[in-house]
Amino acid sequence: MFDFATPYWLLLLPLPYLLWQFTVHTKKPASTTSRNHEVAAIRHSQAELLIQLANVSQKKSRLPWLWVLACTLLFITAARPQWIHHDEPIKRLAHDIMLAVDISGSMLAQDFVHEDELTSRIDISKLMAQQFLKQRNGDRVGLIAFADDAFIFMPLTTDLAMAYDFLGEIHNGLAGERTALGDAIALAAGHMKNRPAQSRILILLTDGSHTAGRVSPESAIVLAQQYRLRIYTIGVGTNSMVAFPRGPQQQPLYTQLPLNETLLQRIAIETGGRYFHANDTQTLQAIFNDIDQLEPTNIDDPTLIPRDEWFWLPLLLALSLLLLNERNRRQQVLP
Repeated sequence: MFDFATPYWLLLLPLPYLLWQFTVHTKKPASTTSRNHEVAAIRHSQAELLIQLANVSQKKSRLPWLWVLACTLLFITAARPQWIHHDEPIKRLAHDIMLAVDISGSMLAQDFVHEDELTSRIDISKLMAQQFLKQRNGDRVGLIAFADDAFIFMPLTTDLAMAYDFLGEIHNGLAGERTALGDAIALAAGHMKNRPAQSRILILLTDGSHTAGRVSPESAIVLAQQYRLRIYTIGVGTNSMVAFPRGPQQQPLYTQLPLNETLLQRIAIETGGRYFHANDTQTLQAIFNDIDQLEPTNIDDPTLIPRDEWFWLPLLLALSLLLLNERNRRQQVLP
């Protein structure tokens, strides 16, 4: 089937002709009557030939067909003509995955070691999530950041390179200091409700309990069940004493920031997912490896429709006509 990828360019097809009409009507040619009564200042032996050449030149300049046609073809090129093969499959095996990252104040606790340095919970979560993205192939991935509020940091996309970069931009302070756990789940469920049911997955990385937001965890679980959203909860952190940064000139405060594992387990079990407790980098990597083994489902992907690009044909014709028009203009004999 023949189609245009950007058909709105076709609305400009009359523009070259309208521009020529505007140019013609803005000129002020001398009237024929006045010219007939003018007396020649200089007599020429070939006056009749020159008059004929002038008339031919005027006829040729009435409408620059080559230029108009070339501009029309350029607009058709911009509309990107394509031949679409609808008889070929347009499905692929993939998942729809939302990564919800807790960016509350408690995620600044430093109870991980990465490259021999203490690393905060939020930094290690981002690092491992980026490694997870490197292992994906064809999945749609979106990002949610939540603290006092939850918001879509990046909608579902197959551009995993962009998701990788966006994930690196998430940091504490974007949405407050507390944890709106229920809001994050509800937001993910609403965002994915129109996706294929078997491929909806939410990976929830958090270290805390529900302490903020308008949606309770119980209501969020019901909503996730309604939209068949499988939630894999990951408790990031340890239950022992952890270092909590206080300022550039102050020593870290050692305190306990325990996980609410009971709630995270309930969320995972009641939505058909699984709970993990990540207390070191090796365990967190094993979690993502386990999620990577989930059975994918067939997903319709319009971007995979086989198509042949034909924009080169009108482009080639337009350039040829413009060159021919320029050649004729330079060789035109003027009286």
